[in-house]
Amino acid sequence: SGPPPRPHRVPAVRTCPKSQLSLENGQVTPGAMERVPVEGTWAEFRCDAGFRLVGAARSNCTKSGRWS
Repeated sequence: SGPPPRPHRVPAVRTCPKSQLSLENGQVTPGAMERVPVEGTWAEFRCDAGFRLVGAARSNCTKSGRWS
């Protein structure tokens, strides 16, 4: 037979905190993500009527595990 099996390190998948995807008086539309925001996924922000968005309308989950 061959050599015994042994574990190999799997690179960790970076995730961004979902808690930062909430917006008071507006909506967050997650894009290209399932349940957990991982590197490369994004979210778009929109305000309710009567409110104006301050900051970027889109944020990306970066390889450092933070939202851009």
